[in-house]
Amino acid sequence: MTDKAEEMEIIKARIAEVLFDNPKVAEAMARVNVFVVDHRPDSKRITASLLPDQAGAESEHDLYGWLEYIHPEDREVIRRQWQDVMTGKCDVFEATYRFQVKGQCYRWISNLGTMVYRSDNDQPGFYIGVDRDITEERRLQQLLEEERARLAHMLIYDSFLNIPNRRYLDSQQTLFFHNDGQTPLAVLVLDVDNFKDINTELTHKGGDMVLHQVVDVLRECLGPDDVLARYGGDEFVVVLPRSSLDQSRQMARCMIDIVKTITLPGEKLGQCSISIGLYQGCPLPEQNFWDYFEQADRLLFVAKKAGKARFQSGCL
Repeated sequence: MTDKAEEMEIIKARIAEVLFDNPKVAEAMARVNVFVVDHRPDSKRITASLLPDQAGAESEHDLYGWLEYIHPEDREVIRRQWQDVMTGKCDVFEATYRFQVKGQCYRWISNLGTMVYRSDNDQPGFYIGVDRDITEERRLQQLLEEERARLAHMLIYDSFLNIPNRRYLDSQQTLFFHNDGQTPLAVLVLDVDNFKDINTELTHKGGDMVLHQVVDVLRECLGPDDVLARYGGDEFVVVLPRSSLDQSRQMARCMIDIVKTITLPGEKLGQCSISIGLYQGCPLPEQNFWDYFEQADRLLFVAKKAGKARFQSGCL
């Protein structure tokens, strides 16, 4: 062994003595969840960490033994990352995983560490790392994400009828409005005929019940990719992705016919009905959803003037 190699071994021995045998150093590292692993063949020691039953282990320490405490769903990914460090492909290990602490339930652990030095043939030597229990942080993060999703849903959905609202049509139009100049689409704007009279005769509570019934029966006509949204009051929007003019006209007839099946109480109100404005085409890149909405809304006005309980269609 050369003088330089002997000097390095002496340094390593002193480092090991400080890290593993000095109680004050061990106490300080434990306070901040820092641990050290000595992977040398003649040592194989580990300071206190979250690894169960391994602190201070001498001959039994296994480079890969701690992986058995990782949740089975996380284990293979972590094993590959740890193997890269052990074989010299990289020096830094950083991972988050579920870990069985003290033989009990799994906890979420954040682990960050690095190899301090290796032997001449890239075998692992001193490894220093920090592990942190982040289970509560993960739980709070999940709660925040759930609350964020709930609030986002409230913003774009009509809470009364449980269907998308005007904000949805505006903010989510890329989901259903493809303006590539090739994909057909139809937008239908509709409202309940004589709804003011319905509200007057049945009160607003009765009018609300009618709106619920209208939404329920309209859903029977629509397919899984079609969008039914409340624009405001008794006005609704239906978007029919990839629908031809003939198909969208058939849909309009279906909706008009099925709304007529709703029975309104009393004799003054007559039959429940809707009027529809329908606009179909292949949206161009410079167009957006509201361009089609405005055309359909204009056609709804025409249908109303023509006598209600009907649809008026147009196409690009």
